[in-house]
Amino acid sequence: MKISNKYNFILLVSSCLLINSAFADSLGRLYTSAVERQKLEKIRLIKEVPKKVEIKKVQIIDEPIVYKKEIVIRDAVTLKGLVHRSDGKSTAWVNDSNTFEGDLESQFIQVPDNKIKSDQVTIIMPDDSTHVELRVGEAFTPEPIEKNIVDTVDSGND
Repeated sequence: MKISNKYNFILLVSSCLLINSAFADSLGRLYTSAVERQKLEKIRLIKEVPKKVEIKKVQIIDEPIVYKKEIVIRDAVTLKGLVHRSDGKSTAWVNDSNTFEGDLESQFIQVPDNKIKSDQVTIIMPDDSTHVELRVGEAFTPEPIEKNIVDTVDSGND
């Protein structure tokens, strides 16, 4: 019985091989032939010679550069109100925003929770070095900022 199983297996494997080779022609070649491999190897070994680069002279026309100073006037910061909750958290209303909802980030103003006191608030301006203490109703007008702007003047040589 063991011998018949062995023969059955051999018969099965050989029939699969014959069937596969019969259908292989309809599928086309799956691998390259020896001649095709030699051609591919020649192509791979060919080193491409770099093309000659032609250098052209380019005339650069300098456009005059103008340095300007722009003065940016910043809006005033007004403390409009304070709310103290029983759980210890406090909210400050600065301009039309509050610290509870985090709206002050859009104005680049910081009011840390530990800087909200019972009667005043310490506001940190965008430059991080200006700390201003305000009471309800008070306003702080920041100094104008000078920005250097580099611009080119169109000479009209188009």
